[in-house]
Amino acid sequence: MSRKRENLLILTLTLVSFVLGTTEYVIVGVLKEIETYMKVSLAAAGALVSGFAIAYAIGTPFAVAFLAKISRRNSILIGFAIVLALNLLTVFSTTFFSLMVIRIVSAVACGLTISLSISIASDAVNKERRGEAIAWILGGFSIANVLGVPLGTFIGQHLNWSMTFVVTACIGAVPFAFMFRVLPRQTTTIAGTFRDQMALFMKPRILMACLIPVLGNSCIFVIFTYITPLLGQSMGVSTRWISAVLLIYGACSILSNWIGAKIAKGDFLSKLKWLFVIQAAIFLGLSFTVSHLWLGLAFLFLVGCLSSSMSAASQLYLFDVSGAIAPNSKPFASTLLPVSANVGIALGSGIGGFAVGLGGVEWVPPVAVVLALLAFGVTAICQRSIQLNPDMGTAPKVDYTIPSSTH
Repeated sequence: MSRKRENLLILTLTLVSFVLGTTEYVIVGVLKEIETYMKVSLAAAGALVSGFAIAYAIGTPFAVAFLAKISRRNSILIGFAIVLALNLLTVFSTTFFSLMVIRIVSAVACGLTISLSISIASDAVNKERRGEAIAWILGGFSIANVLGVPLGTFIGQHLNWSMTFVVTACIGAVPFAFMFRVLPRQTTTIAGTFRDQMALFMKPRILMACLIPVLGNSCIFVIFTYITPLLGQSMGVSTRWISAVLLIYGACSILSNWIGAKIAKGDFLSKLKWLFVIQAAIFLGLSFTVSHLWLGLAFLFLVGCLSSSMSAASQLYLFDVSGAIAPNSKPFASTLLPVSANVGIALGSGIGGFAVGLGGVEWVPPVAVVLALLAFGVTAICQRSIQLNPDMGTAPKVDYTIPSSTH
């Protein structure tokens, strides 16, 4: 494959991940509109976020295994087509149940599509460009936070919440058309079996390692899921300015990827441990300033600056641990981080919904403090287990760091 064709493939799959990220995250910007239209509580509307994340985490391995005998080119086209079709079908969702079903099926299709995007890009481009390609594709989710969520929120607030998903589907038609042209036609089937995937989750040390991204994402998404009511109800931000605030928050999340690349260098577990302490301090500050406009916004933007900063280091640790303990499951090791992350998203949004139902959105930041401190504790245990069990140390050092230049 020529370099020009590689660039076109990377660009296309980055746009695909942008559409997937927008499909997943934009729901937080229209929760109030869904609450009003569906006549459900805000906590119930928040279940659309946790339901998506749970379905993503549980359904993705099954979807990958189910389509294992089909070429990856056809599988990814099927997966992305389902995402676009379901976004269009959202306009016909007149009940909360029907919308939840659409979100659940979309989640599985999104998980399948992003997994195959990374797999195909890794095989198609030159070896020295694999890290760059994967970094760009994952960066599409950050771009979704910067552009997709604010744009979708604006559309949902000024037109109709369901039009947010229709526009997302229309945007997705562009990379979908390019996929037919740029995806390699000779793609192999997916290596490994579902049993290989499950082997990873049967190891206690891998389960402990997975808890880091689970708790790390939960403390962020307990805030992010309810960011719109936090801005409107607690801080008093006008509806017409919420999209602008979300745009700034999204820009901060791109910065968090650069910070994460720095954390992943050297003794990353030690730095990751103290990152969670810093996050806990920021969440605590937000707890005391949530009713003040400018101070509250300042702490909220700090949350955004660290929102994805633990991902690269968590990926390094998961690759090291899975490589050392279950080397035969290597083809599926890259699914550990997105699956764990979505379990964390589900946990955070679910606990956040419970807190909102119990005492209002002001209870969300204190819950985030507790989750961040739990993430600190788990990371400290993982770091200590390496020191106490040198015979079970990490695999030979491999550079899995996502290049910071791509963010």
